[in-house]
Amino acid sequence: MSAPGRATYLRPCAASDDAFLYDVFCTTWADEVAALPNQNLAQHVLRIQHIAEERRYASRHPGHERYVVEHDGEPAGRLYLDRDDSSIHVVDLTLLPAFRARGIGSGILRDLCEDARREGRVLRLRVSRRNRGAVDLCHRLGFTLSSVDDLEHRFEWAPPARPDGSGSGTPAQRGADLRRGLRR
Repeated sequence: MSAPGRATYLRPCAASDDAFLYDVFCTTWADEVAALPNQNLAQHVLRIQHIAEERRYASRHPGHERYVVEHDGEPAGRLYLDRDDSSIHVVDLTLLPAFRARGIGSGILRDLCEDARREGRVLRLRVSRRNRGAVDLCHRLGFTLSSVDDLEHRFEWAPPARPDGSGSGTPAQRGADLRRGLRR
């Protein structure tokens, strides 16, 4: 991942980041909360939902890594990762609205693809079906759609196959690599 001194980098979350992580979470519910008539109740519901989400992540992904995304020294979002022997799973990548559509998320995902390539792992993530921009980004970065349900798209990116045919690339990526090789 990117190191300090670059425009965007990650730092491990600390206990002092909890309020910021809550603020990031709230941005994902901004439209729904704006429609509620009682904003005090809305804040209470958001707090409960945030706690539930953090507990769900901890339960489903014990030992997951939690990072604050910083851009030009400012906290810009959060990234939660879970690694196992064969994959890197993006549990959550959320940027504050002011940092969206600036190439920050793309850069993080490209770095994660590079990590996955170097480590021979598959990179997996889930994207809300409502988040058309993130769905389009996954397609642009070469992720393949592995499944869809009522709420989410599940995407995977696998390292391209090597010229000798080995490697863990998906069939679509292996085909693209072969086509590139034929043009050389």
